[in-house]
Amino acid sequence: MKDQKDLSLLDRYELRNFLRKNNLKPSRDLGQNFLVDPNVLKKIIHASDLSNRDEVVEIGAGLGVLTRELARYAGGVTALEFDSDIFPALEKNLDSFQNVHLKNLDVRKFEPPKKNYKLIANIPYYLTSPILRQFFVETKNRPDLAVLLIQKEVAEKIVNSDKLSVLALQVKIFGEPEIVCNVSKHSFLPPPKVESAVLKISLKKFPGIPNAEIVDFFKLVHAGFRAPRKKIRGSLAAGLPVKSAVTNKILEEAKIDTEKRPEDLSIQDWKKILDVVRDTKVFQ
Repeated sequence: MKDQKDLSLLDRYELRNFLRKNNLKPSRDLGQNFLVDPNVLKKIIHASDLSNRDEVVEIGAGLGVLTRELARYAGGVTALEFDSDIFPALEKNLDSFQNVHLKNLDVRKFEPPKKNYKLIANIPYYLTSPILRQFFVETKNRPDLAVLLIQKEVAEKIVNSDKLSVLALQVKIFGEPEIVCNVSKHSFLPPPKVESAVLKISLKKFPGIPNAEIVDFFKLVHAGFRAPRKKIRGSLAAGLPVKSAVTNKILEEAKIDTEKRPEDLSIQDWKKILDVVRDTKVFQ
């Protein structure tokens, strides 16, 4: 009976009935799109490679469809749900799971666990960048693995090896991203306006940048992308608090082609620029 009850929320008709009976409706402001495709759910669980030794953090638990599956395979699940209207229904749907800890909390106020954990979530798309920054850049307590259902276009930009956005750098400094599968907008209720993808990020044992340099590295990256359509000499000059002549000298010493655009630079290119910038004490 439990399995039948769980699968009902993956059925559009049953989900609509459940929302109506409980006087609930998806919030556009919170980016709520409920997954109603069991095949996608299975792929998320498979990609997460869970065992009873794993601790999981889930963002945007919604009605608990993904949470239930995580709880069946993981040792413990900390599930965050910001929507106070939907939270009582979430608690009721998960009251039989002793290894689930629910928090009615904005993820941006959540402190990542001190112990090892995996980050698995169908996240609100407008929070993709803040969440990746929070769990990868702004903390030393990074997940061992992240499996995220996000906008397809964003996932493709992250895995792209030819063009590196700020978001791609935030991921690739710390892990190896891959797209597990594409997800149709019709796999959700209500359907979002965009296609989606399941992104798997396997975290590196050691980040591509020493922890002591991460803050300065991303200060430099954000400065370099201040005017991303410009060539790097103009974009970096717009972002750094120095004259353009100094910027040109920095790029010259770092042996960077000034005709490139910020997205054309590799991680190694940014590291070379950082070495020169740190010597000039621009960030002090």
